[in-house]
Amino acid sequence: MKLSFRQVCMFWGVMDVIYLAAYVWQSIADGRIPLIDDILSFNQLYTEQGGGYWLILIFILSMITTLSIAFSAVLLLIAWDKVGYLVAAQTPLRLLLVVPSLSFLPWILKGINPGGIGLALVLLLTSETLKVWSLIRSKKRNK
Repeated sequence: MKLSFRQVCMFWGVMDVIYLAAYVWQSIADGRIPLIDDILSFNQLYTEQGGGYWLILIFILSMITTLSIAFSAVLLLIAWDKVGYLVAAQTPLRLLLVVPSLSFLPWILKGINPGGIGLALVLLLTSETLKVWSLIRSKKRNK
């Protein structure tokens, strides 16, 4: 069965929506306002504890990743022709910050409790490889 570019985009767009919904749900469940309270908490932590440039860099990259996932969700759901560029730019951030494109992977890992990071890293790499490969493959097939 060969999936069209639109179908592949729809799948990955839904995965991004699931990630965003889980993020918003968890924030609200914790009595927090998504993004706003993250910024305020970081500011408080940074001023109280101090921190180096690495802490600032990781926080900024985390914010960029979350915002880019919101953009990619929309662009994937409308199957924008150039969405592959955003996905390519987003992939290193997802790998660095351990945010798999298959949004259900953290729930599965939590459920099976593998006890090590090896399986998690393999699944993360597989998730990102599958996303990029499926988008490239379906895009080539539609030409």
